[in-house]
Amino acid sequence: MNWNYEKAVEKGPISLFFKIFGAVIVIGIVISAVGYGLGWFGEAAQVAQKEFGPQAALQKYEWFIDQSNAIAKMDQDIALYEKRVKDIDERYKKYGEVAKWPINITTTYNHETETAKTDLLAVVSQRNNLVKEYNAASDKFNWSLFRTKPDKPKEKFQEYSSN
Repeated sequence: MNWNYEKAVEKGPISLFFKIFGAVIVIGIVISAVGYGLGWFGEAAQVAQKEFGPQAALQKYEWFIDQSNAIAKMDQDIALYEKRVKDIDERYKKYGEVAKWPINITTTYNHETETAKTDLLAVVSQRNNLVKEYNAASDKFNWSLFRTKPDKPKEKFQEYSSN
């Protein structure tokens, strides 16, 4: 394609129109390509702001603080529930050997023990789930900076069986 303007004028208005139209199309394509490329940079800047900006940093830091406090509370709750299970056993020692207990005492003991152990297992399960969330978040490259503990909490508090 010859871009000589004077030759296009000599050939007639249709030739001139196609020359101008072709130039507009080429300029439009170039501008579109540049705009598309700049859009990628703009979107990358938005993502960086969303993930690493001051508001995001504060929210992530607060999330780690909240999770850390919740895990510490669960650890304390577990100690209380473990004590509850031991206290039940201590309270029923006065009846002597288990095989010689009257049926109503055996039934009450079994019910209290089962309830206490079930409650303990529930709290341990909740604690382990909180720790998994904490550790999973601290493994993300954009969250690890805000982790409040240098070492991750243990994933399993203690293995309990329902027996």
